[in-house]
Amino acid sequence: MAKPRAIVTRRWPSANEERLKQNFDVVFNESDVPFTADQLKDSLKNCDVFMPTVTDKVTRDVLSVEGRTANMIANFGVGFNHIDIDAAKELGITVSNTPSVLTDCTADIAMSCC
Repeated sequence: MAKPRAIVTRRWPSANEERLKQNFDVVFNESDVPFTADQLKDSLKNCDVFMPTVTDKVTRDVLSVEGRTANMIANFGVGFNHIDIDAAKELGITVSNTPSVLTDCTADIAMSCC
């Protein structure tokens, strides 16, 4: 059975990238330069899982690209205000993120200031 195809828009920690290689037919943005809107659109037409970071503006226009095959956005980061969630919902695209991962770090920093 073929692995799902994934496109990662920016560099992730090496341990994460290694894990992605095990589970996906994955394409990485080796240059780590932010994608343009056209590159984001092309990515959405060439993968099952699209993996952006907060530097990517995933707008309604980007998500509405003709020929989109991506049915999931697996966001790398806590925030998701760079993704048009309403448009994703309307288009039937699942969006995930990593909530609460900074809670302990934020508390530690706050306590160290006292």
